[in-house]
Amino acid sequence: MKQYDSIDNRSIRSRLQEIRSDPGIGRAIRFYAESEQLILEDQVRLTMVPAPPFEESKRAACFKEMLADAGFDSTIDSIGNVVAAYERFGNNPLVVGAHLDTVFPDNTRLEPERTASVVHLPGIADNGVGLVSALWLFKALRMAGLRFDRPLVLIANVGEEGIGNLRGARHVFENPPWDGNSCEFVAIDGCGIRRITNRGLGSRRYLVRMTGPGGHSWADFPRPNPINGLAEAIHAFAPLMTPLPGGVAYNIGVIEGGISVNAIPSEARMEVDVRSGDEGLLDNMESRLYRTVEVVATRVGVDHSIDVIGKRPSGRTSTDTALVRTALEATRLIGVDPVLDLGSTDANIPMSLGIPAISIGGGGRCGNIHTEKEWFDPTNRIAGLERLLVLVASLAGCVLASRPEPS
Repeated sequence: MKQYDSIDNRSIRSRLQEIRSDPGIGRAIRFYAESEQLILEDQVRLTMVPAPPFEESKRAACFKEMLADAGFDSTIDSIGNVVAAYERFGNNPLVVGAHLDTVFPDNTRLEPERTASVVHLPGIADNGVGLVSALWLFKALRMAGLRFDRPLVLIANVGEEGIGNLRGARHVFENPPWDGNSCEFVAIDGCGIRRITNRGLGSRRYLVRMTGPGGHSWADFPRPNPINGLAEAIHAFAPLMTPLPGGVAYNIGVIEGGISVNAIPSEARMEVDVRSGDEGLLDNMESRLYRTVEVVATRVGVDHSIDVIGKRPSGRTSTDTALVRTALEATRLIGVDPVLDLGSTDANIPMSLGIPAISIGGGGRCGNIHTEKEWFDPTNRIAGLERLLVLVASLAGCVLASRPEPS
């Protein structure tokens, strides 16, 4: 980790300690501690509303209603994001975001099961944790009567998962509901209290199709088989990826095709995900995929096409920024050694635009993410909420008891 200027770090640490000792911040932290069961109930309530990509409207309405119950007006923008200001919109706000959507289709069984303190429920961590953390941040600030020098905005956005392609975050930063384009962004995504994601993991997603005449498995054998073509393409593409310097990952996430065991398919499809923090490596992998599919399709005798169905830009928020430095010190303040991380979150979009952005967890522990066995344990959640609280209070210029309120 880079060695920062010690004077600047001491100044940030001193400011955070001052914030942590403020009576209003103390009230907010006690409010969290006294409300642990209510926070978990709100998290389960939100997670029980299905929200696959492009179908987040019911969860958005639920979140909007919960904000209203807490005393906040909000709007749902043209793409489906819930947008609320703590006190006002204005120039250069601090924006806190959490994504509404999950990877699960709307027919997924959503019945919470509990084992001791652990809740098992698809989406309970990703991103039930983020949504409830953002909601209760605003509730705690309002309960404690805290004021800020800088506008504070909350976004519960659509389209973070899968083929959502970060469309909610793209819309927000292309059409900001605040004045101007300047801001800082903190995404709350998943659990944990150590991680600070300041590097955006880029990705490219492709729909690969192979087509042929189809036919009867006996009478028309050996007509070209698109499924055989996909299988050969996967086999040819995978070894090219291992090993590769610089950090690249790939996944064949969906394979479809055919109508019957005794029919040669006329079409087969697969969805391919390639990830890296280096745009040049992504370009190389794209070229390899196109070349591999073309060579295999020609050899097998099928037609082919490749469509880009997702493109997440990479990016980075420098460790020299006040945002990252403050996040590091806020994590140390709760007695935890921070870890800088590379990941794919809504923060990728502002990072790619040169806007300071990070993603952090909302506390607690979790596992089996993106599976129907996903679970969340709220142990140490309050530490995560405290970290978020002091981070936001510092960045947004919280008016402390020792200072006059802003005019």
